[in-house]
Amino acid sequence: MKKYFTILMMSVLVAIGSAAKAQLVKQNSKVEEQKQSNRDWYNCSFEKDGVYGVGVNEAYEFLKGKKAKAKPIVALIGTGIDTEHEALKANIWKNPKEKADGKDNDKNGYVDDVNGWNFIGGKDGQVMLSVNREGEREFLRLKDKYGDIMKDGGKFYTFANGKREECAAPENMEEYNYFNSVVREESRLLQAYGAINSVYNSRYYMGLFDREVRAVSLKKTGFTVEDVVKMCSPKTAEDPTSRGIMIAALQMRAHMMKNDEWERNRDAFLSETYLADQKKKYEQAVARYGNDGRQAIVGDNYLDINDRAYGNNVLLIADAAIGTMIAGVIAGQRDVEGRNNPIAEQARIMTLVVEAGAGEPYLKDMALAIRYAVEHGASVVVLPQQNSLYPEVQKQWISEAIRYAEQKGVLVIVPVHEMSRDMSEETFFPNRWMDGGKELTNLMTVGMSDKEGMPSTNSNFGAKELDIYAPGIKVLSACTGDVYQYGNGVPMASATVAGVAALIKTYYPKLTGSQIRDILLQTVTSRKGVELEKNVTRGGKNAVDLYLFEQLCLSGGIVNALEAVKAADKLSK
Repeated sequence: MKKYFTILMMSVLVAIGSAAKAQLVKQNSKVEEQKQSNRDWYNCSFEKDGVYGVGVNEAYEFLKGKKAKAKPIVALIGTGIDTEHEALKANIWKNPKEKADGKDNDKNGYVDDVNGWNFIGGKDGQVMLSVNREGEREFLRLKDKYGDIMKDGGKFYTFANGKREECAAPENMEEYNYFNSVVREESRLLQAYGAINSVYNSRYYMGLFDREVRAVSLKKTGFTVEDVVKMCSPKTAEDPTSRGIMIAALQMRAHMMKNDEWERNRDAFLSETYLADQKKKYEQAVARYGNDGRQAIVGDNYLDINDRAYGNNVLLIADAAIGTMIAGVIAGQRDVEGRNNPIAEQARIMTLVVEAGAGEPYLKDMALAIRYAVEHGASVVVLPQQNSLYPEVQKQWISEAIRYAEQKGVLVIVPVHEMSRDMSEETFFPNRWMDGGKELTNLMTVGMSDKEGMPSTNSNFGAKELDIYAPGIKVLSACTGDVYQYGNGVPMASATVAGVAALIKTYYPKLTGSQIRDILLQTVTSRKGVELEKNVTRGGKNAVDLYLFEQLCLSGGIVNALEAVKAADKLSK
């Protein structure tokens, strides 16, 4: 959810004297001259280097003399990539059955998908600059059915013509309730649109209150808000209508304005300016969130999983820096002066674009991207961050795609969000139980940790829901344009886990994704018993609480490449 929680903070922190200066880190810069524990520290270990990396250097010492048996494909589903980067171009996946000749050589429906595919591109080479959030898409899908219907008490009313009129109950009450609870929480458009209907409803009640007080006191003039409260408040606490809410709103306004005159307060609710302001706010929301250009650029039906012939092969997009940095942690040649050391030298990177700018990926794109990755031989798939809203039908597309990956032995990795949420209390997708059936054994959730072995204070967490932590804070990697840059973010942590998984597949290719997940969970650098302060958000309120590390994730620790390859070696004999 929530791309507005930055998916990757592309900050460069370079120490120059006593000051910190932001700049791109080029080869042979002072940063590159620092020891490895200050650069690509995910390669290091606490025992040898004093930082909680994952021990990649020691894993290679263990593997010395062993033959690499595969060049595992890691599919990055998310943003684009710089396929020509000096550190990556030798490790970019090439579709063996496709060539760049304007034809669909392998007959898979995608023309010139030589290195991957862009699911948010158009046939003319255009690419979407941003995508809507799922909540906005759901509002637009359901607006005409439920946008102007309000339940008040046991009856339903419509505001389609600006006035409150009773109407029939919606035929699909489950969908109506979903729209007014789940979608409303996620959609800025629905919140803005609902404010307009709230104005209409308040107008109705203010008119009703006016008639009621005047009917009781026919000769009295100059009523006060206190008079209205006494005469018009709900008769019982169980009154199911909006009457009590409207009385409270009236009292609140009178208190804020320090004015108890009924007519003046009533007229404020009836004001055309008040209504016009809410309409303007909605129009502004529509202009900002209402149309991401998908229909004009891509042209598919995002609600039809069988409509698959869309997209293009443009991978170098505006957000390619993020994908390039993720790839730079996973794959490439090691021990090259002036570069970070990637984890899996033999791995190949397949890029499948579903993200751009702000917003949340279309679930159809993600489901098709997972299937594309599996069908084209990927061993590891890395997804964008979890989301709190998966519409039921589209959730099934994702769960079926991950289940398909499970059947084919593919590990699927998904980073959690930096929202300080307890995932045992709030559900995020994808998760291992999302289809209501047997637990998905190949899906691994990842949070980010720092050099001191401490989790991000804002990481989502859950003793069962989050699997493992991995380095993701101030990590050096490749960036677009043959430069190197520090990155912070959970995607960097998922890249670390993906790199270790790819390293295992390089030497032990017969192990399945489910087996590799088990290995990674069982071989962590244990942090059990470590007590730490953690930010937590519940009910919109932020707090700081004390937790033990094992209360935050299933494994109770940080991924350990050395112990993982040892376990893989033992299991493969």
